[in-house]
Amino acid sequence: MSGSVETPLAVERPTPRRGRPRDDRLDAAIVDATVAEVGAKGWSGATIEGIAARAGVGRGTIYRRWPSKTDLFQYAAAAVTRPVQASDSGSFVEDLFAAILPIADLLTRPELAALLPSLLAEAANDPAIQQTLRAFVAQSRQQAIEAVERARRRGDIVQTTDAETLVDMLAGALVYRRLLLGEATDAAAVRALVRQAVQSCAMPTVTEENS
Repeated sequence: MSGSVETPLAVERPTPRRGRPRDDRLDAAIVDATVAEVGAKGWSGATIEGIAARAGVGRGTIYRRWPSKTDLFQYAAAAVTRPVQASDSGSFVEDLFAAILPIADLLTRPELAALLPSLLAEAANDPAIQQTLRAFVAQSRQQAIEAVERARRRGDIVQTTDAETLVDMLAGALVYRRLLLGEATDAAAVRALVRQAVQSCAMPTVTEENS
């Protein structure tokens, strides 16, 4: 019987990773150093050298992870705004409160409160910084937007409620109080803001409809 012998198909093997795996604790230290450096010196004044010194690492350690200061800050912004687990309790007030409170907590951190004004100023002239801020804001408010949309689907609020506008009103109030008035907003103040916002878009009662 003639014929060629089939050779088995080659099995692709994963390419081994070179070097040591990334150290999450070191990444966290660099993130903290980045926030502190930009908060103290502003975006323009912050340097990779300064960040490295604060983190107690060499410049090469940072550049092996992030090729530029912008890349590093984009990572840092995402790291400090990691969303908490979504709350779906069935109560619009409680779900919105759970989503908004972390934003207020972020603003109570002195280093972040010092960071935002310089970034807002730089964003006016630097598209990269503007994009970083947009990503920062989008991630921070996503859970709140989802809470509004769930309430609208359940019929808890009027169908014309714009989720993004409502959340922007709440977040704007927090930023106004922290950055312009210098007031930290605690849980009680956040709950009061949320209740007022919910009241403004609640479905009318039968008495209100007939009046």
